[in-house]
Amino acid sequence: MEKIKKYAPMTIRILIAVLFLISAFAKLYPSPYLAITTFEKKQLLDLGFDSCFAPYFSRLLIALELALGIAILQPHYLKKIVIPVTVLLLSVFTIHLSLIDIPNCGCFGELIPMSPNQAIVKNVISILLLIYLFRNVSDHRSGKNKLSNLILIYLASTLFLFMLTPMKPCIKFNPIKSQAEKPLSPFSEFIEIEGYSPFNIDEGEKILCFFAPGCDHCMEAAMELNQLSIKNSDFPQVHIIFMDEEKEKIGDFFVATGIKASYQIMDIGKFWELLAFDGNNNRQTPAIVYLKNGNIEEFYYSDENEFDSIGLEILLSE
Repeated sequence: MEKIKKYAPMTIRILIAVLFLISAFAKLYPSPYLAITTFEKKQLLDLGFDSCFAPYFSRLLIALELALGIAILQPHYLKKIVIPVTVLLLSVFTIHLSLIDIPNCGCFGELIPMSPNQAIVKNVISILLLIYLFRNVSDHRSGKNKLSNLILIYLASTLFLFMLTPMKPCIKFNPIKSQAEKPLSPFSEFIEIEGYSPFNIDEGEKILCFFAPGCDHCMEAAMELNQLSIKNSDFPQVHIIFMDEEKEKIGDFFVATGIKASYQIMDIGKFWELLAFDGNNNRQTPAIVYLKNGNIEEFYYSDENEFDSIGLEILLSE
């Protein structure tokens, strides 16, 4: 019993440190910028965070997880600051998890998929261990506590995150107007085409697609569009915006689907922002927009309004 009491505090500190360090680095897996942008899209924007503030908050939050993982192993202000802040953060996470119902809560990113209920159990156990640690550990035993040590740990963690995943300019997406005050689609100024004939998304009928090159559902949607184009000789011109993820698969995407379309590659952060131009952060890929003279006639996106090739065919025939 004495041995357990002697070694338990350090064992708990190591366990909590490993937990927080894995949580921080998992949110950067497999590609730091891609992972952190996905975390912002699926976690922060759905909570109502401003799209320009979310990138700052995500980096500061992950830096805090990283800093706590390191700080729990050092002696300065362990009981007065480090343990209470760690318990507070876990409590906030637990409250958030109790309000959501998704397959993967994102606690460990895509590295270790975990349901909200599993994460809640993990957090509750961690909080109980920290309470035990709080009762059986003291702050710095010799000399003075140095707050500067904690500040330096957090500043170093924050600097690491911002250097690893540099910020990109935030763009607010708002519909623009021509000189004649004609409303144009919110996508107009972001369409870029190279090697194709001139393309104006705001003239006539157009199909705009938001796809991920490695997305099976996107490929299925593209195949359905290709079948519609074969049946309809005057099928609208199709333009695809691919997110900058697995872009080496774009060639295979066109070969497998047979679709004939112009395309561009967009930074993943900008991609999600454009897809949620009107504040609807629930849109997922595949997303397909049917436009007529710049007006959005139909907006298909995964889950809430899934792509319906028959419905689109009916719209085109009207």
